[in-house]
Amino acid sequence: HLIMVHLVPYAVDIGISAMDAAIIVSLIGGATIVGRIGIGKISDATGRKVPAVVCALLQVGILLWLIWSRELWMFYLFAIVFGSSWGGLSTMVTVLIGDVFGMRSIGAIMGVMSAGWSLGAASGPAIGGFTFDAIGNYFTAFSLGAGVMLIAALLVVLVKRV
Repeated sequence: HLIMVHLVPYAVDIGISAMDAAIIVSLIGGATIVGRIGIGKISDATGRKVPAVVCALLQVGILLWLIWSRELWMFYLFAIVFGSSWGGLSTMVTVLIGDVFGMRSIGAIMGVMSAGWSLGAASGPAIGGFTFDAIGNYFTAFSLGAGVMLIAALLVVLVKRV
């Protein structure tokens, strides 16, 4: 959610029009749908862990790409890769939870996971804003986002079936 809140101000700050910045956010939304369905289908054939790790690593790379993006086409590429990997990872986390813990307590587990996601959705944009205000650019905030996604990829690698 760091990206969804700060992408438009970042793009406008470097000279992208507000309309184009809004289109970039919409493109993320469309790519998310493609990622959810496409990566979900791929995982049915290949298993869950590899697509989840690939999606998380794609987010690491594309967040670093965003730091140096200055042209509209670079933002469009960012939106497609970020959106599809975000959607794919969201789907993979959900199915991994079912695969690892089974369906018996899925409601309670998903409740805890949703609370964690909500905490991230609330804190990520705030941390990004505080970082921007303190430093004056988005380099550190987006780098922190990439670091968090790298940790997520490593955690998925450690997932074992119970």
